[in-house]
Amino acid sequence: MRRFISILLILALLNIVGSPVLAKMEDKLSNHWSKGEIQKDFFLYYFPYLARENYNGFSPNAAIKEDEFLLSFSSLLKNKGYSNNELGWNIDLTRGQMARIVGGKLLEENIIEVESKDTNFIDIKNSTIEEQNCIAALTNAGIIKGESKTNYNPSRKATQAEAIVLLQRVEKVIDKNSGIPFKLLGIVQAYSGVEGINIKENKDKITVSITKSFPTPGYNMKVEKITKSKDQYKIRLNITPPDKDSIQLQVITYKTITIEINKEDLQDPPYIFILEGSFLSKIQI
Repeated sequence: MRRFISILLILALLNIVGSPVLAKMEDKLSNHWSKGEIQKDFFLYYFPYLARENYNGFSPNAAIKEDEFLLSFSSLLKNKGYSNNELGWNIDLTRGQMARIVGGKLLEENIIEVESKDTNFIDIKNSTIEEQNCIAALTNAGIIKGESKTNYNPSRKATQAEAIVLLQRVEKVIDKNSGIPFKLLGIVQAYSGVEGINIKENKDKITVSITKSFPTPGYNMKVEKITKSKDQYKIRLNITPPDKDSIQLQVITYKTITIEINKEDLQDPPYIFILEGSFLSKIQI
């Protein structure tokens, strides 16, 4: 009987010790507009500095710092195949500045488009032209919303909750728009060749062949994703080495993978393709 009571006490103590992390986050989001929007996994991955010490740094209505927001934004961009070298200061970020940072980068990468129509926000007329264009483009893409139909309030400090939800929407837009569809035509293996990218232009299609060398024949190579970045297209390869216990000939092997892309999915030439993280490139004029 005593042993049974002891076990119950231990379980009770474990429950008390283990519950604050979840409860604290739920308490901080209780009755907050972002409660049903903030995704926990996204929050923990891209805003870990707010989740430290049982979410001690997390306060949904508190201002987000410029350097912290840029850290989260750059991390998201990197995971999606883009880069961002903009650095920030340990100062509060305004809603207008946040729109300029995010909108400027997404416009630069052609992920969103410049909006020709004026927004209904009457309070952004004193903002810079760059901020106005970014706010319009982000609004059109469904990434940001105003405080009302006619007010965006660009000078108000952006909150932590707003920053998290905004980057979640950015991720959805990138995932939806950045991948360029392609068709795999085949993979050829040879024991001689030259590394590089070759492009053939047909009437309505572009054929891209990528050749890479490997120390043994056991490597597998496939195209994982093609993204548009400024005036070029990045090809991300997924390369899998042979099993460490497998027996392979120690001979240099060349693998060539050929894909086909519809011209309608690309912008006007020249067509510049690069391997992500590689200097191999080929320009088709």
